[in-house]
Amino acid sequence: MRGFGVRVGAAIVAAGAILSCAATAQAQRPADLGAGAPTGQMGVQLYDWSQYISSGAGEITCPAAPAPPTTDCVAPPAPSTPGARLERTFAYLKAKNVRNVELYTYDNTVFPSNPSTPLNTTALTNLRALGDSYGLRFVSRHGSLNESNWDQEIQAAKILGQEVIGAADPLNAGSSSLQQNLINAQLMNRIGKRSVEAGVGPAYFHNHASAFNPANRINDAGVLKTQWQFLMDHTDPRYVRAQIDLGWAVSGQQDMVALMSNPTYAARVISFHVKDVVNPRVNAGTADLRALGDGDINFAPIFAAAKNRVRWYLYEYDPVTPGQNGGFNPFTSADKSFAALAGDPAPVAYAKPTQFTSVPAGTAAANNVTPIKVTNIGDAPLVFTNAVPALSATADDGGNTTRDDFSVVGNDCQSKTLAPGEACTINVGFKPTRTNYTSVARVTFASNSDDAMEVVPLVGTSTGDAISTVGGNVPSLLALSLPTQPGSFGTFQPTVTKNYETAVAATVTSTAGDATLAVNDPGLVAPGHLVNGAFSLPSPLNVKAANSATPGNAYAALPEVSGTPLNLLSYTGPVNGDQVTIGFRQAIGATDVLRSGNYAKTLTFTLSTTTP
Repeated sequence: MRGFGVRVGAAIVAAGAILSCAATAQAQRPADLGAGAPTGQMGVQLYDWSQYISSGAGEITCPAAPAPPTTDCVAPPAPSTPGARLERTFAYLKAKNVRNVELYTYDNTVFPSNPSTPLNTTALTNLRALGDSYGLRFVSRHGSLNESNWDQEIQAAKILGQEVIGAADPLNAGSSSLQQNLINAQLMNRIGKRSVEAGVGPAYFHNHASAFNPANRINDAGVLKTQWQFLMDHTDPRYVRAQIDLGWAVSGQQDMVALMSNPTYAARVISFHVKDVVNPRVNAGTADLRALGDGDINFAPIFAAAKNRVRWYLYEYDPVTPGQNGGFNPFTSADKSFAALAGDPAPVAYAKPTQFTSVPAGTAAANNVTPIKVTNIGDAPLVFTNAVPALSATADDGGNTTRDDFSVVGNDCQSKTLAPGEACTINVGFKPTRTNYTSVARVTFASNSDDAMEVVPLVGTSTGDAISTVGGNVPSLLALSLPTQPGSFGTFQPTVTKNYETAVAATVTSTAGDATLAVNDPGLVAPGHLVNGAFSLPSPLNVKAANSATPGNAYAALPEVSGTPLNLLSYTGPVNGDQVTIGFRQAIGATDVLRSGNYAKTLTFTLSTTTP
């Protein structure tokens, strides 16, 4: 059974260890928690404190001096309002180095309830400020999947800084009806698409045991699937994520190691609810919950399979009356659970979903750039690989795969290491190709962070306008014309010292950014010298090129290595029919031995560019 994430016979041993050595139990992680969760990714579902926040149940008052106070207790008088108890809870989480919080609807006057009730943006803004003051990030919230109220859910998520939005169980959880589950999938796709296109992350859904219960499997074209698997298979990975409650998933008989070893599913699991259960079974309930390490779930192989795949590990203990379940208390149970869950430091890359300014179709990417700030919100160095950030779009719902409407135009993240709290920037341009169209894509980057957040959603909507350019094309051209008749020095006179000169006219045309006119002797016999059969002149042939801009160019000797160019004339821009005079000079000495016949050499003139 250990492959399913259940441990056998551990409850008695754990209880004995706690009684005999409480300090050791707190300091040493239980074996069934394995390596624990990377501390930068560890968090909590605030619902654990719901009874405390609403009524003060489970409050711990510090003893009178001289006993030292602890983070669990509060000096009298205890907080007397839900707001004060919420702040007390935030202070406790900060003291425990917990930085990631999943909210729940603890106050209907704060969170969206229905579309007819205006959103309390002031209360949400104050909540965000309170969380910021204690170093807490509200990564998600257990809200509603109510489609009619989705716009307010989106607005609240933006104010709170959530990465994903949703979290309720699918409708009719545990239903094996094909029609009902198709309705659920279509709903998740619609609301997820709306939230992504609004600049918030995808929609996500939660599970209870029924979603994995084999008895509730759905016949999907002849394949029996759990409700969870069916929903994942029929939703768009751009728009829909899953949060897996491990306590209820294992109770539903799901082999979590096998599930997290499936890369298709694992890449879409945004978070775990890390919940421990005694005797996990389909009908397990809150009475079976325990602090982490006190139940019967073997988290070690699950965590190993989920490493570098799941983003958040959120401890959850659905609240019961304090004292029940072997001594539940929101603070002391959390003490034990955090100590069991906290693993090694780890980097966490964070970048907000990016919404681009609306621009006309045809806008160049360089003219519509939005910087994407990538911050290391973990507690270990974040190392980027050498790979350049890339754009991707992994799903197509009829033409929405629009990664070509975006372009990475630069970044300072590549090959970089960020200390905790440091950031780098990826610059992305939105260059729509259609009018009145919403384009969705993702920018990805490789690092040692969790894979789940190496993807940043991008969304841009084009206007009804389009940019068009009128013009023509100039082809690339390098043209050099030379006369068909070769240049001639006339007759060389033996025993007479003399310089013989001749010239030919050439025409240069170039549309390149620069150009160079050069000459070389490709011959293998006496390179750089005129030859007559097996004989050659002692002095090398000299060549020059001049035009109206450089009439005074001097002669230079041809290189005496075959194929080696001699640069004659340079251009710093395009030219049209430049008239060039190519001059040749041959020195003959009085003592030079001359063989009767013609001395000649075929030369190669080249017009080349480094800036086509």
